Amino acid sequence: MVQYSVLGRSLRVAAVMLAFTTIARADIPSLTDFVLSADKVDPSALTPPPPPTPQEIALTERVDAGRHWRLETDRGPIHVWTPANYDAATAATIVFVHGYFVTVDDAWNDYRLPQQFALSGINAMFIVPQSPMAKRDPLTWPSLTALVKTVKDGVDVAMPAKRLVAVGHSGAYRTLANWLPNAQLDTVVLLDALYGEFRFMPWIRASKDRRLVNIAYETDRYSNEMHAYLPSTVRVDGLPAEGFPEARILYAKTDVGHWQLVTDGVALPLALRAIGVPAVEDAPLDLPLGMPLRCDPVKNAFAPALAEVDP
Repeated sequence: MVQYSVLGRSLRVAAVMLAFTTIARADIPSLTDFVLSADKVDPSALTPPPPPTPQEIALTERVDAGRHWRLETDRGPIHVWTPANYDAATAATIVFVHGYFVTVDDAWNDYRLPQQFALSGINAMFIVPQSPMAKRDPLTWPSLTALVKTVKDGVDVAMPAKRLVAVGHSGAYRTLANWLPNAQLDTVVLLDALYGEFRFMPWIRASKDRRLVNIAYETDRYSNEMHAYLPSTVRVDGLPAEGFPEARILYAKTDVGHWQLVTDGVALPLALRAIGVPAVEDAPLDLPLGMPLRCDPVKNAFAPALAEVDP
């Protein structure tokens, strides 16, 4: 049985149920056989998880040195994290919106979001709210202003005084597109999240003070079409370890994979470093990008296909 730890507990349960609700065959053990055979497993055949790498240890120390809140709200949990040496006077507000098939708690832990935020090294308050888990779910936070106000009322530190940034993966495009009328929103980062939603094009055209970073894997067809109408786009092939070039509109095409964009510790920190937010004091910019993979490299059976998320 393949287990995708990156998808969280709820999907692991779904995978198990799927495996044992398939039409029975004589050569496939039943659920009872599976459970009863557990005591026959040779302990020596079980491989313990590898010890944490120096990279993971350093990032965990960074995360622990910062501050974390988990706010319970009528619209679901909100995770908030600020790094050590957070300075509200120059900080940005970064709102990360997860995609479908995952809860905010599972995304926070399985995507190792605080470690990735720490790896970015930027001075920011990072906000991760519960978001729609399926295409037909209503928007959890239709108002970005209401979300930020809820965080302000729930934390005991000053809110950032500078920029407001929205980052979204996959099905998060619905939420981000709905936030575009917010006058304070100045930057959008799309992690394989275009999916035919072209309202980002007039939004970025409307002001030279706005930024758009679009990293595409399976959404390249839509991305190619949109950026053809944005001639000032700076195009990048892949995810350069040395960082993205300075650009108001940046389009990067990569083959790393749809889910790896939010799990591998490369794309997200790279994008956050490319949007002009100042680094926090003592930022860990000397640490290499990336973290050890914790998911099976087989294509994720629960990943949304283009047809499932098209508007």
